[in-house]
Amino acid sequence: MNHDAIAAELHNYADEKYRSFSSRLLPGVCDILGVRLPELQRMARRLAAGDWRAYLETARDDSFEERMLQGLTLGHAKASVEEKAPYIARFVGKIDNWSVCDSFCSALKSAKTEPEAMLALIDEYLPSHNTYAARFAVVQLLMYYMDGIHLDASLERLLRVRAQGEPAQMAVAWALSIAYREDAGRTLRFLEERALSLFVRRKAYQKMIELSSTTPQERERLRALRDDGGLRIVHNC
Repeated sequence: MNHDAIAAELHNYADEKYRSFSSRLLPGVCDILGVRLPELQRMARRLAAGDWRAYLETARDDSFEERMLQGLTLGHAKASVEEKAPYIARFVGKIDNWSVCDSFCSALKSAKTEPEAMLALIDEYLPSHNTYAARFAVVQLLMYYMDGIHLDASLERLLRVRAQGEPAQMAVAWALSIAYREDAGRTLRFLEERALSLFVRRKAYQKMIELSSTTPQERERLRALRDDGGLRIVHNC
């Protein structure tokens, strides 16, 4: 695997204006080249169609884009959850920002073909004290398991999150807003009955308010819940 050629291709696609834009969204990430996601997706699909295992086993982490490319390649690779599991474990250990995490989750669609196998893997990461390992598990849940069939079990799984870092806690709030979009009543009852941090509650209500599907009447009710910490029991939803 010619990693120098991969690095050269990434540098060729680098855009200074996009690098500046991305840097504002990712404070603290200092190795951004400025390559747009469609170019990374194109490269990842090409690598996934080849010997993706050899690529991932020797890939370099010299830039944000090189790490992103690894996650996208792993996501696009055609293999079972069992085959991917050791590569997922290795890659999750490299995640150091929300963008790499969430783009990886979006590309990794194993939940659609092997839902039970992927849930078993998610369960391994949910209680991790590593904030990005926990975020990986929660984002997988919110992207693929917040439908009517899985909703109650997915909500209960959120209680297993132990990581206190903001990336993990914000992911829990985001997941609650996706659950609210699926079934507002069930989600609000869950929030009433389960012990969740004040931070998660308030962020979750704010994200619910921001949903385009939320009605003006719902927004008023959610603002009240957000402002008093979400401890008020609401029966008219």
